[in-house]
Amino acid sequence: MRIKKDNDGNITLMQANTMLMNKVASDVALTIQDHFSKIKTTSERIPLGNVLGSQLLAQHGAKIELEVTPLGMVNVNFGTEFEHSGINQTRHRIYLIIHSTVRVIVPFSSNTTEVTTYVPIAETIIVGRVPVNYVNVPKNEMMNIVSLYEDTR
Repeated sequence: MRIKKDNDGNITLMQANTMLMNKVASDVALTIQDHFSKIKTTSERIPLGNVLGSQLLAQHGAKIELEVTPLGMVNVNFGTEFEHSGINQTRHRIYLIIHSTVRVIVPFSSNTTEVTTYVPIAETIIVGRVPVNYVNVPKNEMMNIVSLYEDTR
C-alpha cells in the first residue's frame, strides 16, 4: 500500500500496488492449477452391479476397470473490507478469494465440488483524529433519544 498524508500527518490516500496484487493472484492461481494437473488418473475395478446402479446387484457381477480422471479449475480474486474499530480507527483488510471447482470424471458419471477459501493478504489500522465530543447511542435506543428531544421543544 502507498500511503499519502497531508501536512498535519493525516492519511489522505491509500493506494494499492495493483501490479503486485495481480502478480500475487496470478502466482496463486498458477500454483493451484499446477497441483491440480499433478493429480493422476487412477484405475479402479468395480462390480458390474455398481455400474448398473442396482441395489440388489450392487456387489455382484464381473469386475469392470474404470478410469477416474480428476479435473480442476481455479479462480482467484481480491476482496477488501473496511470495519469500524473504535472511536477514531478503521480496520482495512485485503484478502484473496480462491474459488476452486473440482470434478471427478468416471465413465457413466461425474461429480463436481466447489470450494471457496479466503486468504488474508494485508490488514491495516487507519487512525483518524480523536473527536472533541463523542456520543454513542446504540441503534435500539435511537428512538428513545428522538422522543426525548421532541418532548423538550
